[in-house]
Amino acid sequence: MQNRQQHQREVQAFLQKQISSHQWEFSLPHGYGNESYFAHGNGRTYFVKLGAPVANYQAMASNGFTPPVIATGCLEDGTSLLVQPYITGRKPSRKDYRAHLDKIATIINTTHHNLELRSVLPEAPSALYSVLASESLTRVHQRWEHYKAHVPAIAALVDENLAFLAQQVQGLRGAGVVSSHNDICNANWLIASDGQIYLIDLDSMSMDDPACDLGAILWWYYPPELRPRFLEIVGYANDEQFINRMHVRMAIHCLSITLPRERSYDRFDPENFAESLTDFWAILAGRENPQGYD
Repeated sequence: MQNRQQHQREVQAFLQKQISSHQWEFSLPHGYGNESYFAHGNGRTYFVKLGAPVANYQAMASNGFTPPVIATGCLEDGTSLLVQPYITGRKPSRKDYRAHLDKIATIINTTHHNLELRSVLPEAPSALYSVLASESLTRVHQRWEHYKAHVPAIAALVDENLAFLAQQVQGLRGAGVVSSHNDICNANWLIASDGQIYLIDLDSMSMDDPACDLGAILWWYYPPELRPRFLEIVGYANDEQFINRMHVRMAIHCLSITLPRERSYDRFDPENFAESLTDFWAILAGRENPQGYD
Protein backbone atom coordinates (compact mmCIF):
# COMPACT_ATOMS: atom_id res chain seq x y z
CA MET A 1 0.00 0.00 0.00
CA GLN A 2 1.25 3.46 -0.84
CA ASN A 3 2.30 5.89 1.85
CA ARG A 4 -0.69 8.06 2.79
CA GLN A 5 1.75 10.87 3.65
CA GLN A 6 3.92 10.70 0.54
CA HIS A 7 3.51 14.42 -0.31
CA GLN A 8 3.61 15.84 3.21
CA ARG A 9 6.89 17.73 2.78
CA GLU A 10 5.64 19.39 -0.41
CA VAL A 11 2.38 20.26 1.32
CA GLN A 12 4.27 21.90 4.16
CA ALA A 13 6.33 23.97 1.72
CA PHE A 14 3.13 25.04 -0.06
CA LEU A 15 1.47 26.11 3.21
CA GLN A 16 4.57 27.99 4.31
CA LYS A 17 4.59 29.91 1.05
CA GLN A 18 0.85 30.54 0.69
CA ILE A 19 -0.36 30.98 4.29
CA SER A 20 2.38 31.21 6.92
CA SER A 21 6.12 30.67 7.09
CA HIS A 22 5.80 28.99 10.48
CA GLN A 23 6.33 25.26 11.00
CA TRP A 24 3.24 23.11 10.38
CA GLU A 25 2.02 20.03 12.19
CA PHE A 26 -0.09 17.37 10.45
CA SER A 27 -2.61 14.73 11.41
CA LEU A 28 -4.60 12.33 9.24
CA PRO A 29 -8.39 12.33 8.92
CA HIS A 30 -10.31 9.10 9.46
CA GLY A 31 -10.95 7.02 6.37
CA TYR A 32 -8.88 5.88 3.44
CA GLY A 33 -9.76 8.08 0.48
CA ASN A 34 -7.26 10.28 -1.32
CA GLU A 35 -4.27 11.72 0.52
CA SER A 36 -5.48 14.44 2.88
CA TYR A 37 -4.41 16.17 6.09
CA PHE A 38 -5.46 18.31 8.98
CA ALA A 39 -2.73 20.96 8.99
CA HIS A 40 -2.15 22.88 12.23
CA GLY A 41 -0.28 26.18 12.09
CA ASN A 42 -0.61 29.93 12.19
CA GLY A 43 -2.92 29.49 15.19
CA ARG A 44 -5.49 27.68 13.04
CA THR A 45 -6.36 24.28 11.60
CA TYR A 46 -6.91 23.68 7.90
CA PHE A 47 -8.09 20.77 5.78
CA VAL A 48 -5.74 19.94 2.90
CA LYS A 49 -6.83 17.57 0.15
CA LEU A 50 -4.71 16.22 -2.68
CA GLY A 51 -5.82 14.90 -6.06
CA ALA A 52 -9.27 16.44 -5.81
CA PRO A 53 -11.15 18.17 -8.66
CA VAL A 54 -10.54 21.72 -7.47
CA ALA A 55 -13.14 23.31 -9.76
CA ASN A 56 -15.92 21.27 -8.10
CA TYR A 57 -14.99 22.66 -4.70
CA GLN A 58 -14.69 26.22 -5.95
CA ALA A 59 -18.12 26.09 -7.60
CA MET A 60 -19.82 24.65 -4.50
CA ALA A 61 -17.96 27.04 -2.17
CA SER A 62 -19.14 30.03 -4.19
CA ASN A 63 -22.69 29.04 -3.26
CA GLY A 64 -21.82 28.41 0.39
CA PHE A 65 -22.62 24.70 0.11
CA THR A 66 -19.11 23.50 0.96
CA PRO A 67 -16.45 25.23 3.12
CA PRO A 68 -14.52 28.08 1.45
CA VAL A 69 -11.46 27.31 -0.66
CA ILE A 70 -8.52 29.27 0.78
CA ALA A 71 -5.75 28.23 -1.58
CA THR A 72 -5.17 25.88 -4.52
CA GLY A 73 -2.15 24.68 -6.41
CA CYS A 74 -0.29 21.74 -7.92
CA LEU A 75 2.60 19.68 -6.58
CA GLU A 76 5.68 18.78 -8.60
CA ASP A 77 4.09 15.63 -10.02
CA GLY A 78 0.97 17.53 -11.10
CA THR A 79 -1.20 16.41 -8.17
CA SER A 80 -3.79 19.07 -7.35
CA LEU A 81 -3.98 20.56 -3.88
CA LEU A 82 -6.68 22.58 -2.15
CA VAL A 83 -6.86 24.13 1.29
CA GLN A 84 -10.07 24.77 3.24
CA PRO A 85 -10.65 25.93 6.81
CA TYR A 86 -11.28 23.20 9.35
CA ILE A 87 -14.97 23.44 10.24
CA THR A 88 -16.03 22.48 13.76
CA GLY A 89 -19.21 20.49 13.48
CA ARG A 90 -20.81 17.07 13.39
CA LYS A 91 -22.38 14.57 11.06
CA PRO A 92 -26.19 14.75 10.96
CA SER A 93 -28.25 12.38 13.06
CA ARG A 94 -31.44 10.85 11.69
CA LYS A 95 -33.33 13.44 13.73
CA ASP A 96 -31.30 16.18 12.01
CA TYR A 97 -32.31 14.93 8.58
CA ARG A 98 -35.96 15.25 9.50
CA ALA A 99 -35.53 18.62 11.21
CA HIS A 100 -33.62 20.08 8.25
CA LEU A 101 -35.58 18.39 5.46
CA ASP A 102 -36.36 21.64 3.62
CA LYS A 103 -32.77 22.90 3.79
CA ILE A 104 -31.22 19.60 2.66
CA ALA A 105 -33.69 19.29 -0.21
CA THR A 106 -32.89 22.86 -1.27
CA ILE A 107 -29.14 22.20 -1.22
CA ILE A 108 -29.59 19.17 -3.46
CA ASN A 109 -31.91 21.02 -5.83
CA THR A 110 -29.54 24.00 -6.13
CA THR A 111 -26.53 21.72 -6.61
CA HIS A 112 -28.26 19.75 -9.35
CA HIS A 113 -29.05 22.89 -11.35
CA ASN A 114 -25.92 24.93 -10.60
CA LEU A 115 -24.72 26.44 -13.88
CA GLU A 116 -21.16 26.93 -12.59
CA LEU A 117 -20.91 23.25 -11.70
CA ARG A 118 -22.32 22.24 -15.08
CA SER A 119 -19.59 24.27 -16.76
CA VAL A 120 -16.75 22.45 -14.96
CA LEU A 121 -18.03 18.86 -14.87
CA PRO A 122 -17.19 16.58 -17.82
CA GLU A 123 -19.97 16.13 -20.33
CA ALA A 124 -22.11 13.05 -19.71
CA PRO A 125 -21.66 10.19 -22.19
CA SER A 126 -25.42 10.26 -22.76
CA ALA A 127 -28.54 11.84 -21.34
CA LEU A 128 -30.38 8.50 -21.42
CA TYR A 129 -30.95 7.05 -17.95
CA SER A 130 -30.43 3.50 -19.20
CA VAL A 131 -27.03 4.36 -20.67
CA LEU A 132 -25.89 6.23 -17.57
CA ALA A 133 -26.94 3.39 -15.27
CA SER A 134 -25.33 0.82 -17.57
CA GLU A 135 -22.00 2.67 -17.50
CA SER A 136 -22.16 2.95 -13.70
CA LEU A 137 -22.93 -0.76 -13.39
CA THR A 138 -20.08 -1.64 -15.74
CA ARG A 139 -17.59 0.35 -13.65
CA VAL A 140 -18.73 -1.40 -10.47
CA HIS A 141 -18.65 -4.79 -12.18
CA GLN A 142 -15.06 -4.20 -13.29
CA ARG A 143 -14.00 -3.34 -9.74
CA TRP A 144 -15.87 -6.38 -8.40
CA GLU A 145 -13.92 -8.66 -10.74
CA HIS A 146 -10.70 -7.63 -8.97
CA TYR A 147 -11.96 -8.77 -5.55
CA LYS A 148 -14.49 -11.59 -6.07
CA ALA A 149 -11.86 -14.32 -5.75
CA HIS A 150 -11.29 -13.18 -2.16
CA VAL A 151 -14.91 -13.92 -1.19
CA PRO A 152 -15.77 -17.23 -2.93
CA ALA A 153 -18.63 -18.04 -0.56
CA ILE A 154 -20.82 -15.22 -1.88
CA ALA A 155 -19.25 -14.47 -5.28
CA ALA A 156 -21.87 -16.40 -7.25
CA LEU A 157 -24.72 -14.65 -5.42
CA VAL A 158 -23.24 -11.22 -6.12
CA ASP A 159 -22.79 -12.18 -9.79
CA GLU A 160 -26.42 -13.30 -9.95
CA ASN A 161 -27.62 -9.97 -8.59
CA LEU A 162 -25.39 -8.03 -10.95
CA ALA A 163 -27.00 -9.90 -13.84
CA PHE A 164 -30.42 -9.00 -12.43
CA LEU A 165 -29.42 -5.34 -12.19
CA ALA A 166 -28.21 -5.41 -15.80
CA GLN A 167 -31.70 -6.47 -16.84
CA GLN A 168 -33.29 -3.73 -14.73
CA VAL A 169 -30.99 -1.09 -16.23
CA GLN A 170 -32.10 -1.94 -19.75
CA GLY A 171 -35.69 -1.20 -18.77
CA LEU A 172 -35.04 2.35 -17.55
CA ARG A 173 -36.76 5.06 -19.60
CA GLY A 174 -36.25 8.79 -19.95
CA ALA A 175 -33.35 11.20 -20.14
CA GLY A 176 -31.90 14.30 -18.47
CA VAL A 177 -28.77 14.92 -16.44
CA VAL A 178 -27.91 17.15 -13.49
CA SER A 179 -24.72 17.94 -11.58
CA SER A 180 -24.93 14.98 -9.22
CA HIS A 181 -22.87 14.54 -6.04
CA ASN A 182 -22.93 10.72 -6.43
CA ASP A 183 -21.82 9.92 -2.87
CA ILE A 184 -24.39 11.66 -0.74
CA CYS A 185 -23.97 9.53 2.41
CA ASN A 186 -23.97 10.72 6.01
CA ALA A 187 -20.17 11.02 6.07
CA ASN A 188 -20.40 13.71 3.40
CA TRP A 189 -22.78 16.07 5.23
CA LEU A 190 -21.56 18.40 7.96
CA ILE A 191 -23.58 20.55 10.36
CA ALA A 192 -21.24 23.30 11.52
CA SER A 193 -21.30 24.65 15.07
CA ASP A 194 -22.97 27.82 13.73
CA GLY A 195 -25.78 25.76 12.18
CA GLN A 196 -24.57 25.98 8.56
CA ILE A 197 -25.08 22.75 6.61
CA TYR A 198 -22.33 21.72 4.20
CA LEU A 199 -22.10 19.04 1.52
CA ILE A 200 -18.50 17.82 1.39
CA ASP A 201 -16.25 15.32 -0.44
CA LEU A 202 -17.05 16.37 -4.00
CA ASP A 203 -14.62 14.06 -5.80
CA SER A 204 -17.29 11.79 -7.33
CA MET A 205 -19.42 14.54 -8.87
CA SER A 206 -20.53 14.12 -12.48
CA MET A 207 -23.37 14.92 -14.83
CA ASP A 208 -25.76 12.07 -14.09
CA ASP A 209 -29.29 10.95 -13.34
CA PRO A 210 -30.79 12.89 -10.37
CA ALA A 211 -32.03 9.55 -9.07
CA CYS A 212 -28.45 8.79 -7.95
CA ASP A 213 -28.54 11.40 -5.19
CA LEU A 214 -32.23 11.10 -4.42
CA GLY A 215 -32.14 7.32 -4.05
CA ALA A 216 -29.36 7.56 -1.48
CA ILE A 217 -30.69 10.43 0.60
CA LEU A 218 -34.24 9.09 0.74
CA TRP A 219 -33.58 5.38 1.28
CA TRP A 220 -30.95 5.93 3.94
CA TYR A 221 -32.41 8.86 5.89
CA TYR A 222 -36.10 9.51 5.23
CA PRO A 223 -39.04 7.20 5.96
CA PRO A 224 -41.54 6.63 3.13
CA GLU A 225 -44.08 9.10 4.52
CA LEU A 226 -41.60 12.02 4.20
CA ARG A 227 -40.39 11.22 0.69
CA PRO A 228 -43.23 12.86 -1.28
CA ARG A 229 -42.60 16.16 0.53
CA PHE A 230 -38.85 15.91 -0.06
CA LEU A 231 -39.33 15.19 -3.78
CA GLU A 232 -41.73 18.10 -4.11
CA ILE A 233 -39.21 20.52 -2.60
CA VAL A 234 -36.27 19.18 -4.60
CA GLY A 235 -38.35 19.28 -7.78
CA TYR A 236 -38.77 15.69 -9.01
CA ALA A 237 -41.87 13.65 -9.77
CA ASN A 238 -42.94 11.11 -7.18
CA ASP A 239 -43.90 8.57 -9.82
CA GLU A 240 -43.21 4.89 -10.44
CA GLN A 241 -40.48 5.48 -13.02
CA PHE A 242 -38.48 7.79 -10.79
CA ILE A 243 -38.88 5.48 -7.80
CA ASN A 244 -37.66 2.53 -9.87
CA ARG A 245 -34.61 4.49 -11.07
CA MET A 246 -33.80 5.45 -7.50
CA HIS A 247 -33.89 1.80 -6.43
CA VAL A 248 -31.72 0.62 -9.33
CA ARG A 249 -29.09 3.34 -8.89
CA MET A 250 -29.08 2.89 -5.11
CA ALA A 251 -28.48 -0.86 -5.48
CA ILE A 252 -25.50 -0.15 -7.75
CA HIS A 253 -24.22 2.43 -5.27
CA CYS A 254 -24.57 0.06 -2.30
CA LEU A 255 -22.26 -2.43 -3.99
CA SER A 256 -19.90 0.28 -5.19
CA ILE A 257 -19.18 1.64 -1.70
CA THR A 258 -18.10 -1.81 -0.47
CA LEU A 259 -15.27 -1.94 -3.05
CA PRO A 260 -12.01 0.06 -2.84
CA ARG A 261 -11.99 3.18 -4.99
CA GLU A 262 -9.38 3.59 -7.68
CA ARG A 263 -6.30 5.65 -6.73
CA SER A 264 -7.29 5.63 -3.06
CA TYR A 265 -6.05 4.10 0.16
CA ASP A 266 -9.26 2.11 0.67
CA ARG A 267 -8.88 -1.43 1.97
CA PHE A 268 -10.79 -4.56 1.01
CA ASP A 269 -11.85 -6.63 4.02
CA PRO A 270 -12.85 -10.18 2.94
CA GLU A 271 -13.84 -11.23 6.47
CA ASN A 272 -16.50 -8.52 6.80
CA PHE A 273 -17.46 -8.15 3.15
CA ALA A 274 -20.67 -10.21 3.41
CA GLU A 275 -21.88 -8.05 6.28
CA SER A 276 -21.06 -4.89 4.32
CA LEU A 277 -23.58 -6.00 1.67
CA THR A 278 -26.57 -5.68 4.05
CA ASP A 279 -27.92 -2.59 2.28
CA PHE A 280 -27.26 -4.10 -1.16
CA TRP A 281 -29.37 -7.17 -0.37
CA ALA A 282 -32.09 -5.12 1.30
CA ILE A 283 -32.75 -2.69 -1.55
CA LEU A 284 -32.61 -5.47 -4.14
CA ALA A 285 -35.29 -7.27 -2.13
CA GLY A 286 -37.47 -4.13 -2.05
CA ARG A 287 -37.03 -3.60 1.69
CA GLU A 288 -36.44 -0.35 3.55
CA ASN A 289 -33.19 0.66 5.25
CA PRO A 290 -32.44 -2.13 7.78
CA GLN A 291 -31.23 0.47 10.30
CA GLY A 292 -34.59 2.17 10.34
CA TYR A 293 -35.27 5.92 10.51
CA ASP A 294 -35.48 6.67 14.24
